[in-house]
Amino acid sequence: MSLLRSVPRRWLPDPWWIGPVRLFGGLAALLALGCAAMAIDAELDEARAIAELQKGGHVVYLRHAARFSGPRDNLDRWSSAAQFADCRNQRNLTPRGQEQARELGAYWRQLKIPVERVIASAQCRTRDTAILAFGAAQVDARLFDVDFLRLLAQEPVPAGTNTVIVGSDFQLRELTGVDLGYAEAALLKPDGKGGVTVAARLELDDWEDAAVPSWWW
Repeated sequence: MSLLRSVPRRWLPDPWWIGPVRLFGGLAALLALGCAAMAIDAELDEARAIAELQKGGHVVYLRHAARFSGPRDNLDRWSSAAQFADCRNQRNLTPRGQEQARELGAYWRQLKIPVERVIASAQCRTRDTAILAFGAAQVDARLFDVDFLRLLAQEPVPAGTNTVIVGSDFQLRELTGVDLGYAEAALLKPDGKGGVTVAARLELDDWEDAAVPSWWW
């Protein structure tokens, strides 16, 4: 038997590459733990936001659900009611978008989130999103005006109910710098300086996860 084979394995020096591999493995594990912690924090933030909405007293900005692509609508706050009502030249909700709006409304009802006031921009896709989700809406073309949206978002809302504003992406982006996806909602808060901030963002899947918890939780 050779001398090398007679020496116990634990006494042999590790190859040169073992140290870097162990270091890399440790860093990867720490990174995975960090990502998991961030995901848990995000889930907790979403849960807190939904719990706040269940109590009421908040303003929510909801971007319309998925729409067809196409040329930009030739509409603004000075367009007539007849122009807004004519959906033929607008980028309307897709069948999936209509489904998203219905799903969102169903999840809110399951979660018992109270809604008293729903205000929608006058475009067909925003109006239809509001009606499919919440059953009715006050249509107001002034939502094209960011200053009007700012004032609306700062209005106090009584406890036990919430105000929902249904609009497009550009209004909220101009007001807060935040871009929302289709059917994504933002919980708005006055910043105390005359402006508005986004306190939480909730996608359609977040409502579903809260309303229909996974079986392994």
